[in-house]
Amino acid sequence: MRLRFKIVIAAVLLLCATASGVITAMAKQKPQRDPLGFLKRAISEAGAPALTSDQETQLNSLIASFRNARPDGPDEALKEAHTAYNNAILAGDLASAQAQATIIANRSAELSNTRLQAHAKFQIDLLNTLKSGGQLDPLKQKFGDRLSGIIGSLDGGPPFGDGRPGFGPPGGPGFGPGRMPGRAGRDN
Repeated sequence: MRLRFKIVIAAVLLLCATASGVITAMAKQKPQRDPLGFLKRAISEAGAPALTSDQETQLNSLIASFRNARPDGPDEALKEAHTAYNNAILAGDLASAQAQATIIANRSAELSNTRLQAHAKFQIDLLNTLKSGGQLDPLKQKFGDRLSGIIGSLDGGPPFGDGRPGFGPPGGPGFGPGRMPGRAGRDN
Protein backbone atom coordinates (compact mmCIF):
# COMPACT_ATOMS: atom_id res chain seq x y z
CA MET A 1 0.00 0.00 0.00
CA ARG A 2 2.83 2.43 0.84
CA LEU A 3 4.54 1.65 -2.45
CA ARG A 4 1.38 2.56 -4.39
CA PHE A 5 1.08 5.79 -2.43
CA LYS A 6 4.70 6.70 -3.21
CA ILE A 7 4.20 5.92 -6.90
CA VAL A 8 1.05 8.07 -7.05
CA ILE A 9 2.83 10.96 -5.29
CA ALA A 10 5.80 10.66 -7.67
CA ALA A 11 3.46 10.62 -10.69
CA VAL A 12 1.60 13.70 -9.45
CA LEU A 13 4.88 15.57 -8.82
CA LEU A 14 6.16 14.59 -12.26
CA LEU A 15 2.91 15.78 -13.83
CA CYS A 16 3.12 19.11 -11.96
CA ALA A 17 6.74 19.62 -13.01
CA THR A 18 5.87 18.89 -16.64
CA ALA A 19 2.89 21.25 -16.57
CA SER A 20 5.03 23.95 -14.97
CA GLY A 21 7.66 23.56 -17.69
CA VAL A 22 5.05 23.78 -20.45
CA ILE A 23 3.45 26.88 -18.92
CA THR A 24 6.84 28.56 -18.53
CA ALA A 25 7.78 27.76 -22.14
CA MET A 26 4.45 29.13 -23.40
CA ALA A 27 4.88 32.32 -21.40
CA LYS A 28 8.30 32.89 -22.96
CA GLN A 29 6.82 32.48 -26.46
CA LYS A 30 4.54 35.49 -26.10
CA PRO A 31 3.21 36.36 -29.55
CA GLN A 32 4.37 39.66 -30.99
CA ARG A 33 1.61 42.21 -31.39
CA ASP A 34 1.52 43.88 -34.77
CA PRO A 35 1.57 47.63 -34.04
CA LEU A 36 -0.22 48.19 -37.34
CA GLY A 37 -2.89 45.54 -36.78
CA PHE A 38 -5.61 47.99 -35.75
CA LEU A 39 -4.86 50.21 -38.76
CA LYS A 40 -4.78 47.23 -41.13
CA ARG A 41 -8.24 46.13 -39.94
CA ALA A 42 -9.55 49.67 -40.46
CA ILE A 43 -8.03 49.76 -43.96
CA SER A 44 -9.65 46.42 -44.76
CA GLU A 45 -13.04 47.61 -43.43
CA ALA A 46 -12.77 50.76 -45.54
CA GLY A 47 -12.04 48.71 -48.67
CA ALA A 48 -8.78 50.61 -49.17
CA PRO A 49 -5.68 49.13 -50.78
CA ALA A 50 -3.54 47.12 -48.37
CA LEU A 51 -0.37 48.68 -47.01
CA THR A 52 2.70 48.05 -49.10
CA SER A 53 5.83 46.71 -47.43
CA ASP A 54 7.44 50.15 -47.94
CA GLN A 55 4.51 51.82 -46.18
CA GLU A 56 4.67 49.33 -43.31
CA THR A 57 8.39 50.05 -42.93
CA GLN A 58 7.75 53.82 -42.95
CA LEU A 59 4.89 53.55 -40.47
CA ASN A 60 6.82 51.26 -38.12
CA SER A 61 9.76 53.66 -38.29
CA LEU A 62 7.52 56.64 -37.48
CA ILE A 63 5.96 54.76 -34.56
CA ALA A 64 9.35 53.69 -33.17
CA SER A 65 10.78 57.19 -33.52
CA PHE A 66 7.76 58.75 -31.80
CA ARG A 67 7.85 56.28 -28.91
CA ASN A 68 11.62 56.59 -28.47
CA ALA A 69 11.40 60.38 -28.34
CA ARG A 70 9.12 60.28 -25.29
CA PRO A 71 10.73 61.16 -21.97
CA ASP A 72 11.55 58.13 -19.82
CA GLY A 73 10.48 59.57 -16.50
CA PRO A 74 8.76 62.50 -14.87
CA ASP A 75 9.98 66.01 -15.55
CA GLU A 76 12.46 66.86 -12.77
CA ALA A 77 11.73 70.60 -12.80
CA LEU A 78 8.02 69.90 -12.38
CA LYS A 79 8.68 67.35 -9.68
CA GLU A 80 10.85 69.84 -7.76
CA ALA A 81 8.23 72.56 -8.12
CA HIS A 82 5.56 70.24 -6.73
CA THR A 83 7.79 69.36 -3.79
CA ALA A 84 8.48 73.04 -3.10
CA TYR A 85 4.75 73.81 -3.45
CA ASN A 86 3.82 71.12 -0.93
CA ASN A 87 6.56 72.27 1.46
CA ALA A 88 5.37 75.89 1.20
CA ILE A 89 1.82 74.86 1.99
CA LEU A 90 2.93 72.81 4.99
CA ALA A 91 5.01 75.78 6.17
CA GLY A 92 2.03 78.11 5.74
CA ASP A 93 3.95 80.28 3.24
CA LEU A 94 1.27 81.53 0.83
CA ALA A 95 3.61 83.67 -1.30
CA SER A 96 6.00 80.75 -1.94
CA ALA A 97 3.12 78.37 -2.64
CA GLN A 98 1.67 80.80 -5.19
CA ALA A 99 5.06 81.26 -6.84
CA GLN A 100 5.46 77.48 -7.13
CA ALA A 101 1.90 77.19 -8.46
CA THR A 102 2.86 79.58 -11.28
CA ILE A 103 5.98 77.52 -12.04
CA ILE A 104 3.91 74.31 -12.06
CA ALA A 105 1.26 75.82 -14.34
CA ASN A 106 3.82 77.22 -16.78
CA ARG A 107 5.90 74.03 -16.91
CA SER A 108 2.78 71.86 -17.30
CA ALA A 109 1.60 74.05 -20.18
CA GLU A 110 5.04 73.89 -21.79
CA LEU A 111 5.17 70.08 -21.53
CA SER A 112 1.62 69.73 -22.81
CA ASN A 113 2.39 72.01 -25.77
CA THR A 114 5.49 69.99 -26.63
CA ARG A 115 3.55 66.70 -26.45
CA LEU A 116 0.71 68.06 -28.57
CA GLN A 117 3.08 69.38 -31.23
CA ALA A 118 4.96 66.07 -31.40
CA HIS A 119 1.69 64.15 -31.58
CA ALA A 120 0.37 66.40 -34.37
CA LYS A 121 3.56 65.91 -36.41
CA PHE A 122 3.41 62.15 -35.83
CA GLN A 123 -0.21 61.93 -36.99
CA ILE A 124 0.33 64.15 -40.03
CA ASP A 125 3.37 62.10 -41.10
CA LEU A 126 1.25 58.94 -40.76
CA LEU A 127 -1.56 60.47 -42.80
CA ASN A 128 0.89 61.51 -45.52
CA THR A 129 2.16 57.92 -45.71
CA LEU A 130 -1.41 56.64 -46.04
CA LYS A 131 -2.21 59.30 -48.61
CA SER A 132 0.73 58.21 -50.76
CA GLY A 133 -0.64 54.64 -50.84
CA GLY A 134 -4.24 55.57 -51.58
CA GLN A 135 -5.62 54.48 -48.19
CA LEU A 136 -6.42 57.91 -46.76
CA ASP A 137 -9.51 58.84 -48.78
CA PRO A 138 -11.33 55.51 -48.24
CA LEU A 139 -10.48 55.70 -44.53
CA LYS A 140 -11.86 59.23 -44.32
CA GLN A 141 -15.05 58.15 -46.09
CA LYS A 142 -15.56 55.13 -43.86
CA PHE A 143 -14.57 56.56 -40.47
CA GLY A 144 -14.92 60.35 -40.80
CA ASP A 145 -13.66 62.18 -37.73
CA ARG A 146 -13.03 58.86 -35.93
CA LEU A 147 -10.00 58.47 -38.20
CA SER A 148 -7.91 60.68 -35.92
CA GLY A 149 -8.59 58.20 -33.10
CA ILE A 150 -7.50 55.29 -35.28
CA ILE A 151 -4.33 57.11 -36.30
CA GLY A 152 -3.77 58.30 -32.73
CA SER A 153 -3.89 54.71 -31.47
CA LEU A 154 -0.63 54.01 -33.30
CA ASP A 155 1.34 56.10 -30.79
CA GLY A 156 1.15 53.29 -28.26
CA GLY A 157 -1.88 54.50 -26.35
CA PRO A 158 -5.38 53.09 -26.45
CA PRO A 159 -7.47 53.64 -29.57
CA PHE A 160 -9.59 56.80 -29.60
CA GLY A 161 -7.65 58.45 -26.78
CA ASP A 162 -7.93 57.74 -23.12
CA GLY A 163 -9.85 60.76 -21.91
CA ARG A 164 -6.85 62.49 -20.33
CA PRO A 165 -5.26 65.63 -21.67
CA GLY A 166 -1.58 65.51 -22.50
CA PHE A 167 -1.45 61.84 -23.54
CA GLY A 168 0.60 60.89 -20.49
CA PRO A 169 0.12 58.18 -17.91
CA PRO A 170 -1.91 58.88 -14.79
CA GLY A 171 0.19 60.61 -12.19
CA GLY A 172 2.66 61.56 -14.91
CA PRO A 173 4.33 64.92 -15.45
CA GLY A 174 1.06 66.81 -15.12
CA PHE A 175 0.62 65.93 -11.48
CA GLY A 176 2.65 66.10 -8.29
CA PRO A 177 5.17 63.44 -7.43
CA GLY A 178 3.18 60.23 -7.16
CA ARG A 179 -0.12 62.00 -6.61
CA MET A 180 -3.25 62.36 -8.66
CA PRO A 181 -6.20 64.60 -7.93
CA GLY A 182 -8.99 62.71 -6.24
CA ARG A 183 -6.75 59.96 -4.88
CA ALA A 184 -6.34 60.85 -1.25
CA GLY A 185 -3.70 59.04 0.77
CA ARG A 186 -1.73 57.86 -2.22
CA ASP A 187 1.93 58.55 -1.55
CA ASN A 188 4.45 56.98 -3.92
